[in-house]
Amino acid sequence: MKRLVPAAVLLSIALMFTSCSASKDTTPERISGGQTKVAASENKASPDNGKNTAENGFNITYNGVRIDLDEETEPIVKAIGKDYTYTENPSCAYVGIDYTYDYKSFIIYAQEKNGKIVVNTIEVRDDSVDCGGIKIGQTLDDAKKVYGEPSIVEELGIIYIKDGKKLQFVTDGTGKIIFVLFAHVTDD
Repeated sequence: MKRLVPAAVLLSIALMFTSCSASKDTTPERISGGQTKVAASENKASPDNGKNTAENGFNITYNGVRIDLDEETEPIVKAIGKDYTYTENPSCAYVGIDYTYDYKSFIIYAQEKNGKIVVNTIEVRDDSVDCGGIKIGQTLDDAKKVYGEPSIVEELGIIYIKDGKKLQFVTDGTGKIIFVLFAHVTDD
């Protein structure tokens, strides 16, 4: 299924994620007794086990650590390191808190599901992040060689959809990828 979506719609989708968590408040949320809310997990971040394809789903890799949607954030943060800005804010998209881990090269947006804080969306900013063999600075043609024909064609990019997840490549208008969004498909 291909359709052309105006650039304004594309931009509004990308900005939706950043506008909800624009606060730079890094104070941990306080719960009863003055304790801070911390996710606890014994799981380990996934090592990068190979390239993405439209057939096997999507994920990103940063410094050898594979990051996928719905994975717990704590083991990912431990594996990658603490060179990020952390914020918690009331969500403007659902009932609950938005947890943001803002690294130099990407942003992880997380939310609580079943008592665990998990990755909900990832915005990729530079070429140090591997999106299944595609990086910022490459072209839409490169993405098509890896992923095949896109699910949706937009004025400034393409989107691949698989198993309720989307991998969106946004260009500068010349076909060069300048931004990548990895998120759940929504009804919007």
